[in-house]
Amino acid sequence: KAFVVGVDRQACALYKEALDRYLPPEWSSVVYTSAHNDSEQLAEHRLSEDEEKKVRKTFAKPDALPKILIVTEKLLTGYDAPILYCMYLDKPMRDHTLLQAIARVNRPYEDGQGLKKPCGMVVDFVGIFEKLEQAVSFDADEVSSVIKNLDVLRARFERLMTDAAPEYLAFAAEEASDKAVEAVIDAFSSKEYRERFFAFFAEVERLYEILSPDVSLRPWVEKYASLCVIYRIVRSAFGHKVMLIRDLMRKTEELVRTHSVSSGIEGILAPVKLNEETLRAMQKPGGSGPAKVVNLGRGLIHSVQDGAEIAPHLLSIATRAEEVLDRFEDRQETTEAALASLNELADEWFHAKAEAEDSGFDTNTFGIFWLLGQRKVSAARDLAPVVNHAVSVRPAFRDNPAELRILKADLYKILLPVVGKDEMVAVVDELLRLSRK
Repeated sequence: KAFVVGVDRQACALYKEALDRYLPPEWSSVVYTSAHNDSEQLAEHRLSEDEEKKVRKTFAKPDALPKILIVTEKLLTGYDAPILYCMYLDKPMRDHTLLQAIARVNRPYEDGQGLKKPCGMVVDFVGIFEKLEQAVSFDADEVSSVIKNLDVLRARFERLMTDAAPEYLAFAAEEASDKAVEAVIDAFSSKEYRERFFAFFAEVERLYEILSPDVSLRPWVEKYASLCVIYRIVRSAFGHKVMLIRDLMRKTEELVRTHSVSSGIEGILAPVKLNEETLRAMQKPGGSGPAKVVNLGRGLIHSVQDGAEIAPHLLSIATRAEEVLDRFEDRQETTEAALASLNELADEWFHAKAEAEDSGFDTNTFGIFWLLGQRKVSAARDLAPVVNHAVSVRPAFRDNPAELRILKADLYKILLPVVGKDEMVAVVDELLRLSRK
């Protein structure tokens, strides 16, 4: 959304009439102070107190009209609308008034639909920024930290793409393939290297969002799209969760969406859903060790979480897989050790699924049976239905302290003869943490 800042009230009225010839009238609204002797032209566009309150509220909403407010004094200081992106400045201003006006437009903004605004833009029609030192009597460094000319940003973007980008673009492949993705994962297996790349990409992305669709970006669009694909691969591989395109800023998102479809990278980045066949394929010798760790870990986490509704007791496997990936990223665990740990977790998951099918238990009872088996509790098969019944008759135990106390006492009585006093409390605590369907 935008402000048009006119030099006085009459200029605001004239801007409104001019804009209405090109845009729907409801897209813009004039907000200025009224006087009893206003001319017919000024009176035509003035708002009542209630109308102005409504405009102030709806302007701050992304999907509500108006899109443009035409102002001269009101709203330039103190009005809070982070969605304000552009200010068309046609009024000389100085010092605090100028900086406060710029602050209105320079608020960062992000909504739930993925729209991100890293900064604002001021289009200067009166030449204030050509002689900024005269317009603002503050320290030059303080001012330059808030206000940057687009020429400076263009030069910075070009310098980053010329000097820093080639190091990362060396990992870009002409065609999307599993091997190309593995090569990127291998190259970025160092956490320090990834963090340096993330910092570089964050700055490049922010500059692209500010400058696009500036013609100066044309020579760099393809290379920037390649950087975005590399970023998606690295984030998806080492973030444990699938990176969504909407995690990128809006203009970058559009570019990546087009590039991902044409290159085929979208399907390759989807986590593998584990079954015995895919697990055996991952366990075969050859290929990239780090990529195997990442793919096996992501596939296991995704598969466990995907089946959480019917097997909530297995969520701990996903948690332990995330811990393995964290240790691997931090170089606390070698590739071989990480693969061994993940293979053990995968075997545990397959075994639990098969055992659940053979047991004849419902989901909640099997979850208890499985946990008791993990704790090497004897007679787990006989105890599981008894424990499940005790829990099911106290359904509000998570929210009701009195029910929780009674349930704990019941479970202690059931488990004390089997696990002993030393283990009893720990086993009950684990049972009470189990998710229930």
